[in-house]
Amino acid sequence: MKKIEFSDREKDVLRLKIAGFADKAIAQKLKIQFGTVRKYLDRAKLKCNCRTNLQLALHLKSKKRLLAR
Repeated sequence: MKKIEFSDREKDVLRLKIAGFADKAIAQKLKIQFGTVRKYLDRAKLKCNCRTNLQLALHLKSKKRLLAR
């Protein structure tokens, strides 16, 4: 099985998403564009073979070590 790796910024976005933040709130908190948040989430869904944000969040919650600092 291929190891999934995320950039530091992707991890920041994913941690906030798992914590329940909306995409716009993530953008404001990290001082990035809304479209950038969506791009990071789309990229993460591809890496994890997930189709929805809910699937992604559940997948990542079950594998917390992926988002370790």
